[in-house]
Amino acid sequence: MGMTPLPTTNENELKKLSQQVETWVNGTAQTGTNAITEQVCAVARQACRLVGARLAPGAAVTGAATNFFTLLIAKRTVLAPGTGVNLITFAADTATTDDIAAFAARDLFATATYVTGANGDAYDLEEGDVLTVAVTKTGTGMTFPIASLSLMLEPRT
Repeated sequence: MGMTPLPTTNENELKKLSQQVETWVNGTAQTGTNAITEQVCAVARQACRLVGARLAPGAAVTGAATNFFTLLIAKRTVLAPGTGVNLITFAADTATTDDIAAFAARDLFATATYVTGANGDAYDLEEGDVLTVAVTKTGTGMTFPIASLSLMLEPRT
């Protein structure tokens, strides 16, 4: 008795099925000028590319021009762990534009400033590379709420 062949699928469907999703949780709201020092939020388990980042706060975020927080996502490689490469910067410094409703996921790829290499490979990670997250404050700061940050990593060859 022969085996039934698996249905064919396209490459994008396979990538989605094999995506690595890592979630970092900030369990305590950081008020005033209290920042969050850089910490690991994901470890690449294979050669991959950062293809998505979503921030979902437990309280609304309203942008403010002089007192705000900045969320930084950086890459630290196995080969040069002491040198971080900033990938995404999201500054909550503009009312309306940077607002995030409570319990609504904000696509940071759609709204953040990207820092990319000239050849566009800055988002590529090798097995063991890490992604880090940090939150800085400007002026008298702004509360960085209890929140989750989801990072999507897609395999690459």
